[in-house]
Amino acid sequence: MEYPYFDLNTARQLLPWLRTKLIEMKRIKYLTEEALMKGDKQALLQYTIQIDRIVKEITQKGVIIRDPDIGLVDFPAVINDRPAYFCWKIDEKDIEFWHYAEEGFRGRKKISGKEDILSFA
Repeated sequence: MEYPYFDLNTARQLLPWLRTKLIEMKRIKYLTEEALMKGDKQALLQYTIQIDRIVKEITQKGVIIRDPDIGLVDFPAVINDRPAYFCWKIDEKDIEFWHYAEEGFRGRKKISGKEDILSFA
C-alpha cells in the first residue's frame, strides 16, 4: 500500500478521531485480557476482529501505527525535500515532532517552523 503524504494541517485534523480510535483499541485490549482471565476464550476471537477493524480504519487513512500500547503513530510527510514522518503520541496535545524516515522515534525533532514542510494549501 502506498501511503499518502500529509501536510501538518491535514495530520492535525485527524487527531481527535485518531485519539478516539487508539483509546478504543486500549479499551478492547483491557476488556479482552479481563475476559481471558475469567476463562472466556471466545474473547480472543472478538478481540482479533475488533482490533483488525480499527487498524484497517486507521491505516486506510495513511496513518502508520508504530506502537498501539503507547499510542504512537506516524504520518508520512515530506520535510526538507526528504521522506519523513510527523510523529505523535496519544498523550501529546498536538503534533510537535517529526523525524526522517530512516531515523525512527529516536530521531524525533521538535517542529521549529524552520523546516521546509510539503504543504497542500
